[in-house]
Amino acid sequence: MPRRRSRRRAELRAGLARTRRYLLSHHEPGEYYRCHSLSLGGRTVHVCARCSGVYPGILAGVALVLTGTGPAAWPWLVAAGPAPALVDWAVTTFTRRRGSNALRTASGALLGLGYGVAVPWFLTDRPLWLLGVAAVYGGVAAALLVRSRGRADSSDSGDGEGPGDGHENSSHGA
Repeated sequence: MPRRRSRRRAELRAGLARTRRYLLSHHEPGEYYRCHSLSLGGRTVHVCARCSGVYPGILAGVALVLTGTGPAAWPWLVAAGPAPALVDWAVTTFTRRRGSNALRTASGALLGLGYGVAVPWFLTDRPLWLLGVAAVYGGVAAALLVRSRGRADSSDSGDGEGPGDGHENSSHGA
């Protein structure tokens, strides 16, 4: 038994060592321009710019619902909040525009605010139209992801599209 436990710990350490760089950023090194770079203890830490807005936004949205603050704004936050992040992601994925981390963080905060309001609101009051909003955003995002993956696949065929032609943001998000 102790031997098995020791082997599991070694496997866990090895797995954590391989995935450590993805803890705060899910981007590959070629996409670190989509991250805030922080210097901590002599090391550079990359934090996804959009996610750095999403998570505080979620907390703020949950706080709004739990405290009952601004309920008249909730439908707008849920319906329109995610749109800037989706548009920014699409523009930087399907064009040569690289965007800015300030915009990624701000649009991520709006996205998070929409999530943070929608989920607890749905779980408590169950307004069914929230499912419609989720379905529309989910459908648009899924279609765009399929399209972006198709572009990435076609870049492998040498058609001049995608990463090999200097178009660095061909398929990855946030």
